[in-house]
Amino acid sequence: MEEAVTTSRTITVALSLALLLPACGLLSTREPEAPITDRGTFLQPDTPERVVDNIRFAISEQNTRNYRRSFADDLIFQPTATAEARDPIWSGWTATDEEGYYAALVSSVADAAEMSIELNDVSLTAIDADHFVYDATYVLTADHNRPETPTVFQGRLAWEIEKQSDGLWSVASWTDREVGTEPSWSDLKAAFTG
Repeated sequence: MEEAVTTSRTITVALSLALLLPACGLLSTREPEAPITDRGTFLQPDTPERVVDNIRFAISEQNTRNYRRSFADDLIFQPTATAEARDPIWSGWTATDEEGYYAALVSSVADAAEMSIELNDVSLTAIDADHFVYDATYVLTADHNRPETPTVFQGRLAWEIEKQSDGLWSVASWTDREVGTEPSWSDLKAAFTG
């Protein structure tokens, strides 16, 4: 008799579980979730050229995260002589300041507006195996919503691109120079800082 009660209980528990399993969906299939990915294009910065490509992509895609990833944590920035004389913000400029200005710029660009950079007269010079200098003229266009600030900036840049301890490359030092009387990238940074 005890065996019959145990068998009856086992059958009751098995039937209850069989009825509950489809109801809670444990055995049913579901749509797979999309993988978590970063927005934008970021190439493994295993060469100095890839760092430049990543900055260009970050500008055209208005991607603040990928822009920041292209600069060393101890970034040194030297503004144009005019910007340095006019604005007191440059003392101790850091990668955090660089990220902050760029985030402010991107947030002021309308969804349909474009940002672009054109680099010309390019030279890439090896200082040693772990240091290169990328020198170029630039035309940076940023269609932002601040009418008092120009939307086209021109100048000459020198990026010292260094291999970091993880074997990847990033911009460690940046010198901005004026070309004529056109607003420079330093002027853009000053307009979107603070």
